[in-house]
Amino acid sequence: MGAACLPCAAPYVKTRFPGTSLEPAMPLHTRTRWTAVVGLLWLAALLRWVDLPHLPYGLWYDEAYYGLDALRVLEGHLALFFPENNGREPLFIYLVAGAMAILGPTPYALRLTASMIGVLTVAATFRMAWTLSRRWEVGMLSGILMAFLLWPLNLSRVGFRAGLFPLAAALTLWAFTRAARRGWARDWAFAGLIWGAGFYTYLAARMTVFPIALGLILGRRWDPRRFPLRGIALFLISAAITAAPLAAYFFLHPSDFTLRGEQTSAFNSQRPFFSVAMEQAARVGGMFFIRGDDYPRHNTGSRPVFDPLLAVAFLIGGIQAVRQAPFTAIWGLVMLLPTFLSTEAPHYLRASGALPVVVLWASLGLWTLGEAIGRWIRSPWGQVAVLGGCLGLSFPWHTVAYFDPAWWAQARVRGAFSLDSWEVAHEIRSFLSAYPSGTVILSERLWAGRAEMRFLLWKQPMVRIHRLEENPPEPPPAPALVVGWQHEPVPLLRRWLPEEALLSLHAPDPWPGENVPRYRALWAEPVDRMRSNLEAVFEDGIVLEGGIARRSGRRLTVILDWLAMGKPSRDYSVFVHIYPEAEALRWPPASPPVAQRDGGIMDGAYNTGLWQPGDRIRETRIVILPESLSMVPLKVWVGLYRWEDGSRLRVQGGEEAVSIPVEEDAASGDEPQG
Repeated sequence: MGAACLPCAAPYVKTRFPGTSLEPAMPLHTRTRWTAVVGLLWLAALLRWVDLPHLPYGLWYDEAYYGLDALRVLEGHLALFFPENNGREPLFIYLVAGAMAILGPTPYALRLTASMIGVLTVAATFRMAWTLSRRWEVGMLSGILMAFLLWPLNLSRVGFRAGLFPLAAALTLWAFTRAARRGWARDWAFAGLIWGAGFYTYLAARMTVFPIALGLILGRRWDPRRFPLRGIALFLISAAITAAPLAAYFFLHPSDFTLRGEQTSAFNSQRPFFSVAMEQAARVGGMFFIRGDDYPRHNTGSRPVFDPLLAVAFLIGGIQAVRQAPFTAIWGLVMLLPTFLSTEAPHYLRASGALPVVVLWASLGLWTLGEAIGRWIRSPWGQVAVLGGCLGLSFPWHTVAYFDPAWWAQARVRGAFSLDSWEVAHEIRSFLSAYPSGTVILSERLWAGRAEMRFLLWKQPMVRIHRLEENPPEPPPAPALVVGWQHEPVPLLRRWLPEEALLSLHAPDPWPGENVPRYRALWAEPVDRMRSNLEAVFEDGIVLEGGIARRSGRRLTVILDWLAMGKPSRDYSVFVHIYPEAEALRWPPASPPVAQRDGGIMDGAYNTGLWQPGDRIRETRIVILPESLSMVPLKVWVGLYRWEDGSRLRVQGGEEAVSIPVEEDAASGDEPQG
């Protein structure tokens, strides 16, 4: 990572000979800069696109609402403002609609849009910082920080419209500064166009009125030549024309303009104003150094914006900005007001308008530190070492934290992205892929209030929503699927399926710290899919109709098909014992099993005591084999026993177990997956 800063110092380590023309060196210098910029954008793209289909996994409610509105846009429902879900500005939704028109209605299309915006934000921040600081190197440092800092990285990988605001802010600051410096009429008109377009990005963009107004007033007072009345007029007219459609909407719907601000105000409580203000200021100030946003959707582990090294640089750059670039200081402070005024401070989405200025300050501080150390050791390479060392140490603090598997495995992180809803939708789509004409019955508890389910199951006519506690209508014929909430028992799901069907239960592993899966899916497949290669009749009217074991490396998948001839009198446990074939040709073997998997059928969720006469049950058990069994021929014995005393049920003919055939999977060399 440290090598990324070498182009920043290249102009200062070149040897220049008096009297030598600089003309031949300029193309190489330009190529070096362009190469560095391309490398920067590749770094930004890599960090935003790597494993994007899977991280973040799941799909949060707010993201799904953008997707739903984008789908409605594709159906012709155009709008200047989308009032659902507390109201949302339209630009991000239209960009998502364009992506979905190409890629389809998927979470990936939603987040790919955000990641593309993130890459453009890196480019815009580079250009903005170069223009404001008049140093290409500071612009490059700002782009690098925008590429890998945890705050913008996270913002670029989730489908929130707030991710569009830093791009608008960076472009506005660049265009406004360029217009003020060059004074051309077209620059002022273009800057107004950019600023006006920013109002279509995010609620906090409305706060830009204050720094822009103050910048125009002070600029006109201090330097009227750079801020001519004609230029200011062009700027304001261009911005007004651009923002006029949205302004007209708010004029006709004033409640939509104020609703979200009223909902999130931190000053609505009965606490003293000064006490609340001090607490909010401490939270917002502390987000850069001590504790950041607590939401897993916005941040990783409540980390502050900066690691300790960059925090020092940020302080130095902030002091410089107050003295040398007061407009950026005004912009930054005003853009922090949305999170200061709202609950849940610090809130990285509401503060996103400050992001370009924040990375500019840190870059100014880094450059100042590098220059100081370079002068101290009397070598321009000292600056390279400082910049490379700081960036190299900071890079893993941000990026490794984001991609850490331990973070994404936490239950609260999974819940923050509604992973269970995504898994339910994936289960349903898998079923409909296997049985396009099949019927899906989804529990209302998994549907009500879940926008992500509406998006993930957009226009699926075979999905029916029901309260599973109600008396079911006539069950649909197989194939059919019932998906229930985590606390809805399997017998409740069973009532909604036909009697003549092969039943199998699909349920994910419980999340860390939880004891039950987030959902259960009960499949009802045609009875002709049932195996009948065994037909072993056990006591109590239980028949093992068929079974097979498939080995893939050290992973053995055991599939058992059961039939209830009557209603079993109680629950039993199943044993699956695995031996080397040569040691267990007959039952009982002389030695204990080398591997086994015992327990109730369907992990006890629909054990034998719950069966009804005629039930056909398929269960799957995964056994991870020891190395000693990974290559040798296997013998697999299956039977039933009473769990309290271990006594086994007998099969007709007097045996206590049945041997099932073993097949070798084509992917036999694979290692077990867990």
